[in-house]
Amino acid sequence: MVQKKISVKQLETLKRSLHEMREREVKDIEDQIGQELNIAMTRKIDIAMDMEDWASLDLDEGIDHKLLEMRYRTYKEIADAFRRLEAGTYGVCESCGEMIPVDRLKVEPHARYCVPCLTRMEELEQVEKGTGKRSTL
Repeated sequence: MVQKKISVKQLETLKRSLHEMREREVKDIEDQIGQELNIAMTRKIDIAMDMEDWASLDLDEGIDHKLLEMRYRTYKEIADAFRRLEAGTYGVCESCGEMIPVDRLKVEPHARYCVPCLTRMEELEQVEKGTGKRSTL
């Protein structure tokens, strides 16, 4: 089924949603680590996330690192959505190339995949977990 392109008005609404989501994620991350994210701290978190080396962070012991990781991953997905907006590929499924329905983008503005492709990927991941194989998705 071919989906129609996103209208300019819908795109502006989705862009606003992305901005709001980004601001919420930044605030939540800042609240969690108890300080504002300046450029140096953001870079430090980027490096730790890339290296998956939480020990390199000099943050308080009480931080829930898994929650911080989840929030940071969402922040990165939002940033990727802005890059797709600039590239003109926003709203296009990265797996099948079809347009992602606007209703899905309203719920998850940073979505990369349409629901059928995402479902297939999740099912494949579950099968691979069951066989002990590592997913390459």
